[in-house]
Amino acid sequence: MLLFSPTSTMEPICTFSRFNWCHWSEEGVVTSGEVALSNLPALVEQQPTWFSSPDRIALVLTSEEILHLSVNVPGRNVNSLRQALPFAVEEFITSDVEDVHIAHLAIRPNQPIDCAIIETARLSEWLNVFKDAGIILGAVVSEAQLIRPQATQVALMFDAAQVLIVTKDQDALVERTDLADMLASLEVESFICIGDALTDLELGQLTQSAAVERIESAPLEYLLQQLNSPPGAGLKSQRDLLNLLQGVFAVRVDKSGTDALWRRTMGLAAACFTLTVGGMAAQSLWLERHANQLDMNNFSKYNELFPDDSVPVTANHLQRRLTSKLRATGVSNGEESMVDLMLRTTSILGARSEVQSIRFRAKQMELTTDVLITGFDELEAVKARSAEAGINIEISDATVEQDQVRARMIGSYL
Repeated sequence: MLLFSPTSTMEPICTFSRFNWCHWSEEGVVTSGEVALSNLPALVEQQPTWFSSPDRIALVLTSEEILHLSVNVPGRNVNSLRQALPFAVEEFITSDVEDVHIAHLAIRPNQPIDCAIIETARLSEWLNVFKDAGIILGAVVSEAQLIRPQATQVALMFDAAQVLIVTKDQDALVERTDLADMLASLEVESFICIGDALTDLELGQLTQSAAVERIESAPLEYLLQQLNSPPGAGLKSQRDLLNLLQGVFAVRVDKSGTDALWRRTMGLAAACFTLTVGGMAAQSLWLERHANQLDMNNFSKYNELFPDDSVPVTANHLQRRLTSKLRATGVSNGEESMVDLMLRTTSILGARSEVQSIRFRAKQMELTTDVLITGFDELEAVKARSAEAGINIEISDATVEQDQVRARMIGSYL
């Protein structure tokens, strides 16, 4: 895991010059240092394994750059809540809502939405700094969220002449000379001090006695420990990480290098694969002939049972004919259609898909299913398989949620 932190986030990007960095190797060795902006490409060349996966690279910014809010948004479903979120945060920011980027944790009805806000242009500038050096970031986060304490605690992170004060729902960056006055207004049970300790004068400003826990690690190393927990798990393990790289800024990795590696690996296995192709081809031909024979038998049996009907053209056509005949025997059309559509829909979903809700409209003969699916590629595969199952699948809504895709599928008979 590799973490970058600019030496000063309030400088204009065009005049910015240096980064602090901290790296945690797979062996558990932590190293840190400082690198000039102009030397970032050289660092990539010296340590290529550090930059092989965006899932292990993050940029941390201060609360001067990122505003954290927890807002209540009216709405009955996730889609309406997401659309209303910009209007809910507008009253808390000084910039135009069109000029800011809003990232958020999972949206759930009737619950406050935790979100982080940054100027869109500023975030784009930070990403371009790394992109120009050949680095793809997997996350952009704030210092405050990585040290967010429990309700009765206050976290203090000391850095040179400034101190970051973080409570359960607020954070502020103040000068060290103003810390004593700030502590006088706090009533807490304990403090977590990172990078330094409270002086006797500062402790004397407290209105009540409080326990003090000191973290010996350097601030950037401690932030890296919080981000890389458990060790080696990468950013994807951080389900509650409020990553600013969402929406238009979501990480889209060029997989050409990975694909080339896979092609070389598959080339090594090609010889073994070739040995089995002949047998599989022969088996496929036998199965095809057997399937064709079964279809012919089914068509013949249908003609015997219903001699006045026209001959079905395909196996799917035959299946629909038989389904129609069965409906006429007295089974409830709505119940039979719902069960049939459910069976067909679940048959085309992958094993890793998760059904969230199901709604059936008997009059329109439609089954609406909300699912969590592995990705957009799998969504296209589901649509392709639907025709084989005799149903038509339409996607009315598909959004990225964590590392999955939430989609609404409307299924109907072909």
